[in-house]
Amino acid sequence: MMIRNLLTAACAAAVLAAPAVQARTAPAQVTEASVVLKDGTYQVAWKTSRPGAPVDLYVSGSPSAPLKAMRKLADNDTDGAAAVTAAQAGAARPYFYVVADGAKTGLRAATRVVPLEGAANFRDLGGYATANGKHVRWGQVFRSNGLSALTDADYKTVGDLDVRLVCDLRTDQERKTQPTVWRGGKAVPVFLNSPKGALDMDMRALFGAGPPSAEAVRANFIGFYKLMPDAYADEYRAMFDKLLAGDAPMLVHCSAGKDRTGVASALILTALGVPRPTVTADYAMSETLLNTADARRAMAAGAKADDPNAAMFARLPPEITRVLMRTDPAYVEAALEAIEQKYGSVEAYLDKVLGVDAKDLAALRARYLE
Repeated sequence: MMIRNLLTAACAAAVLAAPAVQARTAPAQVTEASVVLKDGTYQVAWKTSRPGAPVDLYVSGSPSAPLKAMRKLADNDTDGAAAVTAAQAGAARPYFYVVADGAKTGLRAATRVVPLEGAANFRDLGGYATANGKHVRWGQVFRSNGLSALTDADYKTVGDLDVRLVCDLRTDQERKTQPTVWRGGKAVPVFLNSPKGALDMDMRALFGAGPPSAEAVRANFIGFYKLMPDAYADEYRAMFDKLLAGDAPMLVHCSAGKDRTGVASALILTALGVPRPTVTADYAMSETLLNTADARRAMAAGAKADDPNAAMFARLPPEITRVLMRTDPAYVEAALEAIEQKYGSVEAYLDKVLGVDAKDLAALRARYLE
């Protein structure tokens, strides 16, 4: 009897242990992947659900290439990183794919910033993780500052992105001051321009009465962000209509690529289910990319073209310019919080103001997530 009881207990223990054994033998998964371009070399890094698990590394010039169309760069790599030269990458903008041995799917990764000579803030909204574990597709939505200074080499790079639609959130005055002359690429994209003749608010409204102070300008700038979701509702509605129609790859830009474009990008990422901390982190990135001195020179050029706002900006003291050129997370948070206070949620704003309902959100996520 004792022996039979011992055998029964042993069998039960073996059954209980079986799931743990199966879990240990299940294929590892790539949980994170990133790419940084440094000194002409792509530094690819990744993490797996089981540290040290072997992975295969692939590359392609297309953000949506199937595995069979990619080129293998590394086999059974276990150290979590790889250095890939531009020659090895073989594309002006390479997209990497990291997959663990035995796993059915892996993660794509690319540089966040598209390096250009004439636009410091041109970047890809792909790769961000959503709340349900999916990721925004790479190479579908780009954001940037003005394009008037792009070089021939830049247009070769941008042309390879196959941009089909450019949402230009600048005013007619800004386009006159710094026109975009698109060249190169497979075809000239369609331009969706803001119908505004000039900025809705006079820049002088940011400074208040008396000598301007950095504190007062910051507070007034936050007030401007609170107004932006309604002030640019027509432009954002048209942008989402094009996203729903599949008019991508799409490029959204304004002059600095941080304010009107920053709110537009925040709305896109939120609609796709990207968590708020990631949304604000993407917004804040512009500050590290934009050069304030370059911005002042651009505004000086606008002043010569009789743009009153540009002329005023060019004369501002540096401490005021820094406030206006910042991408303080509080700025975009002010826009999103204003939406929530007025409409209840960003999703309600998308529905009631931009005409993007729950069915549309599902369609967007099916198209732009993987």
